Amino acid sequence: LSIAIREASTATILNLVGESTVQAAIKAGLVHPQAVLRVAGVPHAQTVKFIS
Repeated sequence: LSIAIREASTATILNLVGESTVQAAIKAGLVHPQAVLRVAGVPHAQTVKFIS
């Protein structure tokens, strides 16, 4: 999971699913906790980073 989060920090688009994945992204500052949705009880988060 730590390798995935490290790689995610350089990504421009993230689609995160699952408790441990979303929590790790929140802890790393990649996702704001209020941006997390739950679908059938499973946390989901998406991010888009614009680079100019």
